[in-house]
Amino acid sequence: MKKIAVFLSAICLFACNDKLQKPDNLLSEDKMEDILYDVALLQSISSFAPAVLSANDIKIDTYIYDKYQTDSLTFAQSNEYYAADFDRYEAILEKVSERLKTEKVEIDSIVSKENKNVVKDFKAKAVKDSVDVIRDDVKVLNDSISIE
Repeated sequence: MKKIAVFLSAICLFACNDKLQKPDNLLSEDKMEDILYDVALLQSISSFAPAVLSANDIKIDTYIYDKYQTDSLTFAQSNEYYAADFDRYEAILEKVSERLKTEKVEIDSIVSKENKNVVKDFKAKAVKDSVDVIRDDVKVLNDSISIE
């Protein structure tokens, strides 16, 4: 949470500045959107399932810089540049938000289908187990009747 608070504070500070000079190594808006999307996902994972990241030896910063073939300075300068133009930065963040919402709908759909299959499988197993128990009981009864 601290990282998010620092990140948002930095955005506010940078957004209050006058227009910044465009950095020589400015990341494209599409690349910034992709980076911010991945950062949001990875920060969510680190909040709700940190063991997943550590088990896979994933460090958010290193992962992002390697994946997008950039460095911290380039990202910081690009982030500062876009954040200085509130409307532009808001548009980028809105795209990120929409992607996250779309992804959530897709994942919820998959989880729902899997849950239905689990319930269906559980019910089928429960019926099979019940039938097996009844067969065993009938066999025990038949065995006890034929003995007498």
